[in-house]
Amino acid sequence: SLKPQLPAARSPEEGPSPASEMTPFPGATARVPEVSNPNVNVEVAISQKKSLREAEVAERAAHTDAVAMHSASTLRRAWMRLPAILITFMIEMVVAFVISRYQDTLKIYPLLIAFQPVISAVSGNVGLQSSSIIVRNLALGIDSERRFWRALLPEFKVGAVIASTMTGVVGATALFWYAPLREGEHTWSGAVVFALTIGLGIFVSMLIAALSGTAAPLLSKRLGFDPSAMAGPMETAFQDIAGSTFLLAMGAFLLHRFGDHGAACAGGDAGGCLELCRLAVGNPTVALFNPQCIQSCVADIAAGVC
Repeated sequence: SLKPQLPAARSPEEGPSPASEMTPFPGATARVPEVSNPNVNVEVAISQKKSLREAEVAERAAHTDAVAMHSASTLRRAWMRLPAILITFMIEMVVAFVISRYQDTLKIYPLLIAFQPVISAVSGNVGLQSSSIIVRNLALGIDSERRFWRALLPEFKVGAVIASTMTGVVGATALFWYAPLREGEHTWSGAVVFALTIGLGIFVSMLIAALSGTAAPLLSKRLGFDPSAMAGPMETAFQDIAGSTFLLAMGAFLLHRFGDHGAACAGGDAGGCLELCRLAVGNPTVALFNPQCIQSCVADIAAGVC
């Protein structure tokens, strides 16, 4: 049988064999030595084990929440979901109070009321998208409630991009809707101010929605609640109260100072304007007119609008 020929041994005086004379055994493959930092390899291994462990914990927690909700009776399911709805109701009552404080602005600029549900719906959808993504990531172990800012930042960036895009779309719509297409109805300066008000309103509202939509499931999970039941209602409530308050407060400031007040007298004339300021109260000791609305009517009368 044929045997492999080994290279002749060299004496110490001849030195080591050159690389060209080194013949490997048949079937052997040359190996390139790996140069690596042992500390780096250990850190990578620890990080991978930690990520896998967190993913397993998140998966077990999501499985527990899903099984608890699925196996519960109808009344038990309602009881598990009712607290979030009640909290939403209490927060939305704050929104109702805020709106009631700006009745004079809404009477002078009724188109502002038309854009409120648009802003609320568009912003709410952004928040719900962020909330759904975070709930899914929590279930898969991609995100963790312990890494709050790491999960929050990507969704905030996406929300900012979407908010910037929708600011231009909704602002342009408000500009041309309010534009003076008919003689004496509005002014172009008033249309620009109105569009700026709506644009800033939807931009801030969408940013708040992205933040609340991302934070709600993370905080719910951190506090021990089921994020799928708590995240949606909490996001909607906080987005409404922050978005509506900002829109009305900023609208009252910008429109009363720089707007055209519709380029027409609210109520048609001075008497009609003052009549719009009347408050429907049953207590005779309470003021019958809204002071801010009266001041607005007086300013319009002095400017010759009424």
